[in-house]
Amino acid sequence: MREVTLEEQKQLMLEMLKDFDQFCIDHDLSYFLTGGTLLGAVRHKGYIPWDDDIDVGMPRNDYETFWRIYNEEKENPNYEFVSFHQEPELYVSSGKLVDTRTVMEEAVDSPVKLGVYIDVFPLDNLGNTEEEAKAMTERLLKVRHKLDVQNWKIIPERAWYKNLVIRARKLFAKKGARKELIFDQDMMCRQYASSELTTYVGYPCAAMKQELLKGEWYQSFKIVPFEQYAFRIPIGYNGCLNVFYGPNYMELPPIEKQKTHHAYKVWYKD
Repeated sequence: MREVTLEEQKQLMLEMLKDFDQFCIDHDLSYFLTGGTLLGAVRHKGYIPWDDDIDVGMPRNDYETFWRIYNEEKENPNYEFVSFHQEPELYVSSGKLVDTRTVMEEAVDSPVKLGVYIDVFPLDNLGNTEEEAKAMTERLLKVRHKLDVQNWKIIPERAWYKNLVIRARKLFAKKGARKELIFDQDMMCRQYASSELTTYVGYPCAAMKQELLKGEWYQSFKIVPFEQYAFRIPIGYNGCLNVFYGPNYMELPPIEKQKTHHAYKVWYKD
């Protein structure tokens, strides 16, 4: 199989994002660029030059509709939406829109084989008070940390003693722990699900730190350029990026930090 270059991967993801955008328009579903993709749109009008993924978020109710209907109503046969609903062994409770013409080897201990994908995260209600939101995210971070242990893969690039700890934790973990943690995480994330956004919202299924966003930032959107296309970002993007990256998010990081954060290889199937 021929390896997919990074530039080819980025183009494949961009075309998937265009398909996702059109599907959401056709089915009246809300979405927003988020994470590094949002930062790239605002700061670079496209990919962050050293980035290698695409992240989008959908209000929980729209996300639930999307995962139920996409695979049945999609127009492009090369794309498939994968979440733990379709693949119970998937290592996250969020979903991924996958290009099925490719296959990927990730640094994740999972039996589910994916191809080039874009991450689709549900935007969840966290509560109407800061106290509620912090309590919920603290509980969910504990689940995330346990899930990370399940997902870590023993790789030669990691120090031997760290691999030993990972192996020991996996050995003594309860059988089926990952499925149980994914289910618990999903149930907790959906506990305030509603057609209306609460005062505080976030992406707790994916967050690695406490990130409290404001529901008002997601009440509407604006369309901005991203590479040769244009996509939706939240109207309160400035507040979002302040939470994700701090007030100086428009400044480039030091050269030594300008590097990709994923470890994987991708091949075309044919």
